[in-house]
Amino acid sequence: MPKRKFSRLTNDQKQALRGELDAKVPVTNLAKKYGVSRRTIYNLKNRWEERLPQSRSKVLTVRISTEDMERLDALAKELDLSRADTARRVLLYAAGVYHIEPPEAGEIAALTKEVSAIGRNVNQAVRAMNTAVLRGQKIPRLHLDQLAQQLHEIARHNDQARSLIVRRAQQQRAHVDQIVEIMKNGMPSG
Repeated sequence: MPKRKFSRLTNDQKQALRGELDAKVPVTNLAKKYGVSRRTIYNLKNRWEERLPQSRSKVLTVRISTEDMERLDALAKELDLSRADTARRVLLYAAGVYHIEPPEAGEIAALTKEVSAIGRNVNQAVRAMNTAVLRGQKIPRLHLDQLAQQLHEIARHNDQARSLIVRRAQQQRAHVDQIVEIMKNGMPSG
């Protein structure tokens, strides 16, 4: 079988390729379309994502059961990653090198957004009160009540954030303990 000859990509092709990668076009399809190897596509993708300054240079070979491979493939599909990227992330996560975004991240982001909005409201209310005091005006009781309510909301959100952080730390600790236990005693049966 004759060896396949691959071509070099022009800058315009690289730009088009990048857009197609962002659109989740399969790497195999792109390699055929542009007449390059899949490895070339992955190298460009890694460079663009700034995951690696150069291509990976170490190879790790691991044998797993058919059942474990099916689980890995299911996870890869769920994460929309290749099998190799999924295995790499699982391995690095177990070793404490790679951290998956915690499920609480969305809750924390929402809390942060709410607290920021409340903070802006508090700043505006205090500025209005300071202006009123400088003009010799009395601060209406309604303004003071609204400010107290907003400060109460900030304290409530602070408690929620603290609870989320503590819960995440406990989950992370339990996860690390579980990994260490499995590594010491082997995989649990069942």
